[in-house]
Amino acid sequence: MYRVLVAYDGSEPSERALEMVSRMVVNDTDMEVILVHVVLLFSSGAAATGIDTVLLDDVSPIQDKLQSIASSLASYARIKILRGSSPADLIVRCAIEEECDLIIMGSRGRGGVKGYLGSVSYAVVKDSPISVLIAK
Repeated sequence: MYRVLVAYDGSEPSERALEMVSRMVVNDTDMEVILVHVVLLFSSGAAATGIDTVLLDDVSPIQDKLQSIASSLASYARIKILRGSSPADLIVRCAIEEECDLIIMGSRGRGGVKGYLGSVSYAVVKDSPISVLIAK
């Protein structure tokens, strides 16, 4: 079985990543798809309480969207919500732990970084031992 991780953050390029995997699954129903969204954790900083605050810019709509995509795919799909402060590290670590064969993600996300690749997609391409397909 071929296992693919798709990173999704709600941006237009990540929508195209979902479209890519949807087209791939049509030709290969023996593919397992892991749909991943990262929820950023920020340190409480000056208060130094040691407690992290979860920045939930309403994860529910994204979970609903991913659930809808997962149920529409012709192959097995599941959703993972990753929590931490480094999206690229979380995506790469998840892909390794899940023994994925491919990571698909958008070229730029919600971070607003200008250029061909955003900071997260650049870091994933640079650090991943797994092939990465970028949806422009």
